[in-house]
Amino acid sequence: MATTQTDGTSPVTSNSTDNNGGTIKANGSVGGTFQSSQITQPKSGVFGSTVIDNDAADKALDSGTFAYDNERPIAKKTTVSLAEKANDFLLSGAAVPGLRNSIHKINSVRTRKLTTAIRNNKWNEYSGEFDAGFPEVSEDVFATDNAANPTKEKPGEFVYRDGSPQPITDDYKEKTN
Repeated sequence: MATTQTDGTSPVTSNSTDNNGGTIKANGSVGGTFQSSQITQPKSGVFGSTVIDNDAADKALDSGTFAYDNERPIAKKTTVSLAEKANDFLLSGAAVPGLRNSIHKINSVRTRKLTTAIRNNKWNEYSGEFDAGFPEVSEDVFATDNAANPTKEKPGEFVYRDGSPQPITDDYKEKTN
């Protein structure tokens, strides 16, 4: 029940304007204060934009189908093909898949041997300078850590015990998805 009359005055009383009523879409025949209205059919094939293969449009994939209408959404970690061509670029969640790191790792450590140079009297406290070539810098490069550099062929390894004195090291199975 309305609380304000259609002319904007209030309150609604028993002798006021009857505000009950409305329109029902495609309901057939109706009675009372309701009216029936037909639903118009939308024009098919008309939408915001249409991709046209011409000089102003560049294909994302040279060999793929131009303006291919995918049945599934194109999304990271789910799309395995683009324009009917196999493509694994979107399987990674990374913006640049080649730069992704699954495990934080240290490949090398660079050390500036400042204290060693001072102990060996290579620092001139009056001039505030080191002797030529000091302090020395050393870089320790570590061997490649297989666990920190997984691939689809070898995603990692694990160690377990089966009751024997020596633990057993094994590789995880290859990722094939």
